[in-house]
Amino acid sequence: MEVDSAISWHGPFGRGYEVFAPDETIEVATVSIRHEGGPCRYFLTAAPNEASDNTLHGPEGSLRFDILRQPSGPSLLSPDYTGNQFSRLPGQFGAGVGAQEAMLYVTIPPGQFVAGGTYSGQSILRLFRDDPAGPELADQAPVSVVAPVAAVLEVDSMEAGTGSNAMSVDLGDLTAGVDRTLDFTVRSNAPVAARFDSANRGMLAHHARAPGIAYHLSVGGMQVDLQNALATYQIGTPGSAQLPVPLRITVPANVNAAAGNYQDTLTVVFIVDG
Repeated sequence: MEVDSAISWHGPFGRGYEVFAPDETIEVATVSIRHEGGPCRYFLTAAPNEASDNTLHGPEGSLRFDILRQPSGPSLLSPDYTGNQFSRLPGQFGAGVGAQEAMLYVTIPPGQFVAGGTYSGQSILRLFRDDPAGPELADQAPVSVVAPVAAVLEVDSMEAGTGSNAMSVDLGDLTAGVDRTLDFTVRSNAPVAARFDSANRGMLAHHARAPGIAYHLSVGGMQVDLQNALATYQIGTPGSAQLPVPLRITVPANVNAAAGNYQDTLTVVFIVDG
């Protein structure tokens, strides 16, 4: 028996398991079985490795995985040494020399939230002769699964709208001052930070080049230095649930400011560390 003993998990985007992807993906392993002699029946079954216990272990947590007889199941894995009626993939050979191939379908169910890193585990694939006197082990081989998990980040904003990465914020009349909060939410399996780049270094510039108006910005309660575009502000590790990240803009009262329009372009970048 020959089997694809090392399975690398590619996932829907080719970068491994996606913690936020809703759909199931499958990797295929090929098993080649050779026979010589009289006619015989056989079956394949698999069992979790004691060390992995049907899970892929990584730096933080674990991922459940399965080996299926068909893309829709049932599972080939069984705690019984010789499997059971559901976990056995049967076949047969006639007399003489022959070879057959079987396809196994490895799946990591969606919806499992883990930190970024490399996750690995192993199962044992067994080939039995299905003799009338009872199953007889003919061969066995390990099947290792390695799944990288990317550090991913999702950012949403009600003001920007779904799928948009830009917005225009009208602060209204600046004479009496302004206090405005923009609500963002983030999800990530890694620590998240933010950077801010103000085109006018924290000033609202007048359209006719009159003196500008300074404004202040805070993120999650932390004051942002708009003079330093390289500064990084740690948001935390949100987890699978959405974490609110309020972005607060405050403008002091400006009763003596020139009439006209004031504006700045502020670039907000959320980043993951992992």
